[in-house]
Amino acid sequence: MPYTEATIMEVMRFSAMVPTGVFHSALEDVEFRGYTIPKNTILVPNLYKCMRDSETWGDGDAFRPERFLSADGKTVVKHEALMPFSTGRRVCLGETLARDELFLFTSALFQRFRVAENPAGPKISPFEYISAAVLIPKTHDVILHDRDAE
Repeated sequence: MPYTEATIMEVMRFSAMVPTGVFHSALEDVEFRGYTIPKNTILVPNLYKCMRDSETWGDGDAFRPERFLSADGKTVVKHEALMPFSTGRRVCLGETLARDELFLFTSALFQRFRVAENPAGPKISPFEYISAAVLIPKTHDVILHDRDAE
């Protein structure tokens, strides 16, 4: 099951569903890396960039679940730059529940079905999306083959 969890982590990293996270406000004037951020400035975190950054991930635009596995592939390796639920004091309160639900849903889906691309459908990458407050995947067709019927 480590590969399933690593794949879910990579989907969350790759999709960056909430690309800007929660907006913040500077409570006081702050100096940061040579810049002055005045009090009451709205700060917008760019989680999309953090989770696709080539300096952090090496190949940030490549889908590679193995990046979250140990060398022997038997354990999941956490990475501090993976923050689909934001980070710090403003982290999503539902993170634990969401991770558990994603794991249960995904593992049950793939235990029951074999997923195949619909050859008659349009060729759309599952990683193409419509940009909004949250990233919305473009519609694409897949075929689910019941493993019990095979």
